[in-house]
Amino acid sequence: MILLLSAVVAGIISGIYFNFNIPNNLTTILLMFLVFSVGVDIGSEEKILSKLKVNMKNILFQSMLTILGSLIFGSLAIFFTNLNLKESLGASAGFGWYSLSGVMISNLYSPVLGAISFTANVIREILAIVLIPLVAKWSPLGAASIGGATSMDTMLGVISKSTDKETTLIAFGQGVILSLSVPILITMIF
Repeated sequence: MILLLSAVVAGIISGIYFNFNIPNNLTTILLMFLVFSVGVDIGSEEKILSKLKVNMKNILFQSMLTILGSLIFGSLAIFFTNLNLKESLGASAGFGWYSLSGVMISNLYSPVLGAISFTANVIREILAIVLIPLVAKWSPLGAASIGGATSMDTMLGVISKSTDKETTLIAFGQGVILSLSVPILITMIF
């Protein structure tokens, strides 16, 4: 986490004091490599397809609830900020995937909203680290929802430690679906 925050601060300082012009093609190539890496990680899981098939109904239902909850509660930002509904929905459509959502929104709409989305999704991940073990005591699937798209990678260990194997599998499937939904929803919104 410290490394991530240090990289962001270093990037901001570099942007303020140095005139870096990063070509859009480079950003797109790096993002495609990131998406490819996630795909490889998913594909390398042992017997993942058969396990996911058995729990597909629960995974789809969990994913829909997480998407709706994220967008509904994200849209409430219009009452507390200067964001309009489109901007609020767009910023919340990252579902925790800060590296993709921030860059996509910056390219499609506005660098300021991209920074807002990035920050909101980093905060979501930090809160997930803290809240998943606490929420899992009352609602294991609710705890899995907190992680959003990160439930398939960075939060999977926390979910696994805090819940049972079935919830962990559902969380993994939810993370895959939400990760696939992020670029689609952000493109539709903007």
